[in-house]
Amino acid sequence: MTEQLDDKHESRFLLNNEADIRALLNKLQKKRSHVTGHFDNSYHIFSTCLLEVGETSVILDDVSDEAISQRILACSRLHFSSVYAGVPVSFVSPQIEHCLFEGAAAFSIPIPSVVRWPQRRELFRVPTPVGKPVLCEIALNNGEIARNPLSDISVGGIGMLTQASSPSLKEGALFGGCHINLPGFGELTSDIRICSSADITLRNGNPARRYGCQFIDLPQQEQSLLQRYVTKLELAMRGSHTHT
Repeated sequence: MTEQLDDKHESRFLLNNEADIRALLNKLQKKRSHVTGHFDNSYHIFSTCLLEVGETSVILDDVSDEAISQRILACSRLHFSSVYAGVPVSFVSPQIEHCLFEGAAAFSIPIPSVVRWPQRRELFRVPTPVGKPVLCEIALNNGEIARNPLSDISVGGIGMLTQASSPSLKEGALFGGCHINLPGFGELTSDIRICSSADITLRNGNPARRYGCQFIDLPQQEQSLLQRYVTKLELAMRGSHTHT
């Protein structure tokens, strides 16, 4: 899973209208979309799918391993993720129960009150590889050159990480000629604007500062390069979902 962000712009990605949530879940159910459940603080996962979207609950396929099933039922919080229209969907459930569906064992969870689904692809940012960080080289106003790792990337912008808050990286600040090396695709050069910032906790427990940045007037050639790279990351992410 990606880091949990306290970002005021995150609301752009959230569905909290019950009719919209139900409509999206029905689409996932009709397509028999693969759903990954994360439990034990996301240290373990299981594969399932939506069987039915009811008035107050969602029915999910059970797992074949009884021991794992019991561990899932003992959890007080589960995170579910899937993909619809090429864009990740995720939601959290505070409880899960066993039930019967068409005579077979199944799981039941309440209809989620909030679902995360960036409907515009330019807003959907794909997590960048953790093992080999993608770096953004940025010339700060004090003349220093900073090379900061990215947390995520899209055709619209990036999430950039620093170990601590930087006085040079203020919301609204514009930086010209930033360089991002996209492994296997070449170097991307663009102006960026800092749109948001938030303190986060990385998966390894270390604190960090995330800056949400927007590309400014990205040339078409650079957009095409970036789209190919983002598509590669998307396909790799879908492949990991398929094999879990």
